Amino acid sequence: MIKKTIIVLAAGIFLLVSGLIAQVPDARRTGEEVLYEALLGAKGFLVVVESNGCTQKESFRVDSQKNKSQDGSLHYAFTVRRIRPDDCKGMPEKVIISFDLEKDLGIKGKFTYSLTNKIFPARAEEDSLYSIIEKYFSFGERGSKQKEIAPTVRTESRLASVLKDELSSLGLTVRSELKKAMIFAIESEIARYRQRGDQARIAELTEQLKKFQSMPDSEFPLPPEEPEMSGQSILTPPGPILPPQVAEAQVVVTGALKPGTILEVSGMTKSGPFYHLAGSRGDILNRLKPGRKYPVLLCLIYRREYFGQIPNYYVYLAGIKEN
Repeated sequence: MIKKTIIVLAAGIFLLVSGLIAQVPDARRTGEEVLYEALLGAKGFLVVVESNGCTQKESFRVDSQKNKSQDGSLHYAFTVRRIRPDDCKGMPEKVIISFDLEKDLGIKGKFTYSLTNKIFPARAEEDSLYSIIEKYFSFGERGSKQKEIAPTVRTESRLASVLKDELSSLGLTVRSELKKAMIFAIESEIARYRQRGDQARIAELTEQLKKFQSMPDSEFPLPPEEPEMSGQSILTPPGPILPPQVAEAQVVVTGALKPGTILEVSGMTKSGPFYHLAGSRGDILNRLKPGRKYPVLLCLIYRREYFGQIPNYYVYLAGIKEN
């Protein structure tokens, strides 16, 4: 009798645990995906899912159920299903997958839609979709309104006194270095979108790359002596920034710096700013010693596509700012 009771209890516990596991995100499990977040809009929707390092758009299929009401209006209920388990060995992380209603799902015209997937209410982190919306909008009984946000990226207005002489005397060399940094940035973006399997974006970036590869060094623009956006947040569309804009930052050197390194800067949080080193002036990297902080001038050359208004750039390290 006791043995039978133990077996029944064990079976019950197994079913309970299995049910709980099915309610949390798991990149190794196929079927209906449990989401961390979802954002639905007019053109499509974003979902935040778990990844072990190999999750991409092709890991999912979107099933749809079409319903037509008596008045003729259409409604689609979408379900995101994982069809490829992510068995990679990376640390679990959250990634954003986007679906375009017309391009990805072939749906256009007048209709409404909804998402049926379960949402796992994990702790809202600083870089979550909800936290980003909270950061830029305030909510009250009368709805929402956009907040006044202090600029995160501050452009430098003293370029003329700091870099003007060097840019004038070594103009062609600096143009060549900036061009190489731009090419590195675009090649890095191609590699990033190749991991996602976004062929359309890869094609766009490949055309950008060809443009800069064929551009003579002498035609690559130098930063303006007096930046047009001085003292403002730089919210350019994703892609090349021409002419490059100069921003100041305090870099905390913790190790060797090389192209591809994300610079650690004072004041950086999970909401940025993020500066990906794409190139540098001469031998300046050899002058930056680990364990020290340096006020530097950065040329913002390429804005990375990233959600929200989080500043995320490829940069060229132009100089160390004199006190």
